[in-house]
Amino acid sequence: MTDGRLLPNWLEAYLVYTAESRSPEEYHLWTGISCIAAVLRRQVWFDMAYFLLYPNLYVILVGPAGRCKKSTAMRIGKGIFRDIPGVDFTADSTTRERLIQDLATSYKDGQSPLTAHSSEFASLLASSQMDMVVFLTDIYDCPMEWSHKTKTGGTQKIKAPYLNLLGATTPDWIARAMPLDTIGIGLTSRIIFVYQDTPRIKDAFPVLSPEQKQLHEMLKHDLTHMATLNHQMTFSPEAKKFYEDWDRGQLMNPNTTNDPRLNGYFERKPMHLIKIAMILVAATRDTSVMELEDLHNALALLSRIEPSMVKVFANVGKNPLNVDIEEIFTTLLVSKEGVSLGELLDRFKHSVRKEELIEVLDTLVTIGKVKAVAGRYMAVR
Repeated sequence: MTDGRLLPNWLEAYLVYTAESRSPEEYHLWTGISCIAAVLRRQVWFDMAYFLLYPNLYVILVGPAGRCKKSTAMRIGKGIFRDIPGVDFTADSTTRERLIQDLATSYKDGQSPLTAHSSEFASLLASSQMDMVVFLTDIYDCPMEWSHKTKTGGTQKIKAPYLNLLGATTPDWIARAMPLDTIGIGLTSRIIFVYQDTPRIKDAFPVLSPEQKQLHEMLKHDLTHMATLNHQMTFSPEAKKFYEDWDRGQLMNPNTTNDPRLNGYFERKPMHLIKIAMILVAATRDTSVMELEDLHNALALLSRIEPSMVKVFANVGKNPLNVDIEEIFTTLLVSKEGVSLGELLDRFKHSVRKEELIEVLDTLVTIGKVKAVAGRYMAVR
């Protein structure tokens, strides 16, 4: 390879390296994208006239608890780029004050870059609640300086912050712990949620081939090389024309899912698209020009995960039984013979009372998702 690289496409090589993991490929792909975002820092940017757009991302892996090995996918990624020069980490579980301190002390070479890996995104937000939500929202846009007056009258300052975040959580936690009025705006509009609910069928004890073992060092080598990139990104004429036309159409009909809780994400999608295109360029070459193919590929990556984003917020709403409705319906969906009221009550006795269970079943029957046959409830297929 030229330009000091060993691999023609870092992300494709990363997927080969992680192929024996049970975590879904989509988790590994977006973990890899987050790895590149971490090493690029403020050294790669796109000029939006009124501000500079940097490739930092907030990526949250979402899935049922313990099923799809979210933290496993994150650990593999961290193992690749943990020792890359210039890349600093914050603690897995931290407070807002500690995160501010870590960012402030990470300042070097004109910037304060930091990567937050939070395998329990819930604990990251729960530590400081809405104060953390507001801070993460503010710092996402990488201002030239961020300052905050403390309760003691002092001022905390961060020079040229760059926060890149990779986390994991469950839909249940989002439904139970995130305030309804924060969904779709502010922080959640800045997050790329990657939802998966089915692990890959792989051996219990993975065995890496000699080629995969060799890839580990090659991936680290090329990621170290990417950390040396330092340039402004621009569009080729064809890419610029495509983006302008696409963006105009996006303004007319941004939310293709028709779920209002995703309005904020789709309004920010043009910025997400440029960020990911910058990362895809860095994954393959040292050039500062984004080509039409890069935009097409970035758009395809986002379009692939957007339909499942709806499931991230499926349980969010004012109905306190939303989570139970989804869990009980999932139970009925996997049962071919149906489940009796008594069996359901025994299974869910820790989360719903009998009258609440009856209300849930009545709701599912009324909306046509469940039918009652001979005293047993079963999903309508």
